[in-house]
Amino acid sequence: MPMYDFACRECGQVFEKKLRMSQSSDPQTCPGCGSGDTRRHMSSAFAVGGGSGPTRTISAPPPSSPFT
Repeated sequence: MPMYDFACRECGQVFEKKLRMSQSSDPQTCPGCGSGDTRRHMSSAFAVGGGSGPTRTISAPPPSSPFT
């Protein structure tokens, strides 16, 4: 299940939410100020696991180039 990063346009707080792709365009509420004026972008982290077991987050490695 993808992790989505959100930024609040009111207070500037950045927060993450684990959502189904079908829910990714739903409005989210800022946990800091309660505003619904947030913007979303895809995170490089994905939650691994599901059901009733533990869930962990894995971050993608930074991009590298053989030309640098």
